[in-house]
Amino acid sequence: MAAIKKMDRRVLRTRKVLYAALLELMMKRDYNDITVSDIADCADVGRATFYLHYKDKDDLLASNLEGMFVEIAERIRPLLHQAIMGGQPLPSIIIFNEVDQNAPLYQMILSGQGGSVVWHRLYQTVIDLYEEVIQALIVGGDSPIEVGLLAHYAAGSLLSSIKWWLDNDRERSSEYMAAVWQQMIRPSIMGIVMLDEDWYVNNK
Repeated sequence: MAAIKKMDRRVLRTRKVLYAALLELMMKRDYNDITVSDIADCADVGRATFYLHYKDKDDLLASNLEGMFVEIAERIRPLLHQAIMGGQPLPSIIIFNEVDQNAPLYQMILSGQGGSVVWHRLYQTVIDLYEEVIQALIVGGDSPIEVGLLAHYAAGSLLSSIKWWLDNDRERSSEYMAAVWQQMIRPSIMGIVMLDEDWYVNNK
């Protein structure tokens, strides 16, 4: 058992070193120009060691970012439920603060430099989060419009707003962006989830 635990720690340490190497390289060079050999050299490990853990650099980046996305979602989830129950604004400030603190990373992801896998994992994390939110907001537990479609709408709106913010060098504060996005999204989402079945019957 001790040997297994020791090996697990070694695996985690190696993965941490590889990810740190990739982030270091990304601060100096375009992601698309970074190779597996570059990452292995920076981490001071062999290419064979790299491939024991990840299939390519996209897998390295996506796997680590997915963990970060999940951790952020877990922080937001209980606050979302509290906001819904109390009729308060959704805590999107957490998301904008996270982006503000890691702007170069999110700029890369939202510009597509991190590859489609990374983009889709971020997008899916946001979609999953808003599916929960919208389902909780729906009166009577059902909606005439599919919850998945509504969640895609909310996620797309949020990520598009973040990309605009980053493309404009974050001239506005994260507090401003969170407040503006709330004003844009909340009326439309609330209007949609309050629709009755007559609207659906007349427009399907």
